[in-house]
Amino acid sequence: MTKPVEGARQRTLLALLLISPKNVVTKDQFFEELWRDKLPGAPDNALQAIVARVRKVLASEFGEDFTRINLVTHPHGYSLDVEPDQVDAHVFSSLTAEAEARAHLHPEAARDLLDRALGLWQGSALQGVSGGLICESAATQLEEMRLSAIEARIRLNIEISGHASVISELKRMTSLYPWREQLSELLMISLYRTGRQAEAIEAYNHLRRRLVDGFGLEPSQNLTKCMMAVLRQDPGLGEPTRNTVHKKAVTALVR
Repeated sequence: MTKPVEGARQRTLLALLLISPKNVVTKDQFFEELWRDKLPGAPDNALQAIVARVRKVLASEFGEDFTRINLVTHPHGYSLDVEPDQVDAHVFSSLTAEAEARAHLHPEAARDLLDRALGLWQGSALQGVSGGLICESAATQLEEMRLSAIEARIRLNIEISGHASVISELKRMTSLYPWREQLSELLMISLYRTGRQAEAIEAYNHLRRRLVDGFGLEPSQNLTKCMMAVLRQDPGLGEPTRNTVHKKAVTALVR
């Protein structure tokens, strides 16, 4: 849609219809998502009024015929009969699935697919929607899929262009999402592989401080093992591209 839908309840109603296109969303589901435990005195009438406003928005955007045919009234609810490939969230899911299937043999094609998928995002999932458990669950799932797609694209960029090409993005992502330890592990390994062993250790220390101070958590065993591998210059991490800092100097950094 070229214009944002005004009103949190209108956006929530439309989001519910688009989360599962063609499927009926029941009135009870609308009541729970739109009002939770604060139902209006005449919930059926209130729901009909919101549907009418959404119909008007859709008609102005796509025409009266589209709205009459596709926004369908059922005895116990409503459905929006559009194809999944007309909904960005479902297109995103399809593109990421195709990218995963092609990543092994065609990494550049897979990266292009992920670029297209991530390009569909304009803000956070279900931004401006004030729904209940259905909308919250869908938003959480979509956000997890987005972060997984970003991680997959970073891995493909490493395969195609090398570790140096992803360090800036990894620094930004680990700052935004310190609990995504796979991103921190990728950052540490990428720094190490580009001859920046001391920075790799500092990245671990910085993450540890944020986890302890912000969440009361220590880094996972896997991330700690990665840090120790960097300290030992473990051959399993691959050879750095430049000379690394002397081991005694690095050890001093983590005391």
